[in-house]
Amino acid sequence: MATAAQECTTRFGEGIIASYPDPLRTCIWNAIVEKATDVHVHCVAEGFRVLHRVDGIIHPKEVLSTAEGRTLLNQLKTASGLNFVRSFTPKEGQLAWPDGDMRWEIRVTLTPVRDRESAHLRFLSMPKDQWDISSLGFTPIDQEKVSSAVHGLNGMILVTGATGSGKTTTMYCLASLMDLSTTTTYSIEDPVEFRLPYVQQIEVDEQHGLTMHEGLRTILRMDPDLILVGEIRDEASAVVAARAALSGRLVIATIHAQDAAGAVDSLHYLGVPYHVIGSSLRLVIAQNLVRRLCPDCARPVAVGDEDRDLFSQSGMEIPDHLLQADGCPECYSYGYKGRTGVFEVAAVDDEVATFIRSGAHHRELTDCLRKKGTRSMAQDGLEKAAMGVTCMEEIRRVCTFHQGIELMHRRMDPLSLEIAEMSRSDSN
Repeated sequence: MATAAQECTTRFGEGIIASYPDPLRTCIWNAIVEKATDVHVHCVAEGFRVLHRVDGIIHPKEVLSTAEGRTLLNQLKTASGLNFVRSFTPKEGQLAWPDGDMRWEIRVTLTPVRDRESAHLRFLSMPKDQWDISSLGFTPIDQEKVSSAVHGLNGMILVTGATGSGKTTTMYCLASLMDLSTTTTYSIEDPVEFRLPYVQQIEVDEQHGLTMHEGLRTILRMDPDLILVGEIRDEASAVVAARAALSGRLVIATIHAQDAAGAVDSLHYLGVPYHVIGSSLRLVIAQNLVRRLCPDCARPVAVGDEDRDLFSQSGMEIPDHLLQADGCPECYSYGYKGRTGVFEVAAVDDEVATFIRSGAHHRELTDCLRKKGTRSMAQDGLEKAAMGVTCMEEIRRVCTFHQGIELMHRRMDPLSLEIAEMSRSDSN
């Protein structure tokens, strides 16, 4: 692995090259070594507090003096092409970081806080598996459902879940199941996080009139076979996307909702009639991310009575033992290395489509999906815990269990919960 002293370069504007200053280089390399996805530099009374988000969890790292923090922020501004003079409005920039045969794109956001500034760095890199869907954590049965829906070449596939649950990655993996070199594929995203080969990716730019809705309308005039929608979040986009799916295109989109039935609620709340949803929807993937146990230090523990009850209520075989996080030098004492998905993969066949067109309530649609064999995210998580992929603490962190009804954890966007509840009230 390269050291913090390694010389690295970034681009400014049209090809101007400059070296990363040492404090910034150290900050970035520390994050890369720990596999952090985000670095926060927050101004506090003592100076500037540095935090890393590793596998979805925030870890405080150090507190820089006021002088050190200001130096780091100034270097960060220069490296990302921003004016180093203190700004009174939020600013966004980007810098590139080579790491052997990999390349990190680091998105930088600075915002004024009181009489100083705070910064956020988001680390993005092309996955080594090049969008291989088998790496996400789907079971073979669920992967077959996904593949069948994508190769149906028409209708809508929704990917739903909490903020930061990996929806965009799943959307890209679904698109990669197709031979993109022989299809006309367009995306509308805000922002474009990764570059996909053969995909014409359009980035929302509302300051210049390019909204999600306008981008979708333009794409429909471009003879698309496949349309990717970064996030459906307003009525105009929802209606255009659903009608595009009805017209024979394949639309893969993300939306905020708590589960598969909640995705239908959200789409309806945004103005799409139930009969259009039922006729256009082919598949819903609800998901979240759990941390993988470090294989070097995970230790076996007995299955407690509460855990036995959860497996029994879910109709699953109780494992002989479970694994628990411990911590070792290989995982920096976190006890975890990497993440995997927990999923609810709901195929929409004729029976489910008819149920949706009738305006079925959330609970009724959920019961219908369970009778059709669709497992909840909690059940998928329990299976991963039984296999030793993760631990019960992680499953409880992401999911809750209440009278046999599995709901997303409180980390779900509160607006999504409000949308689902309002949708049910409107239906009544």
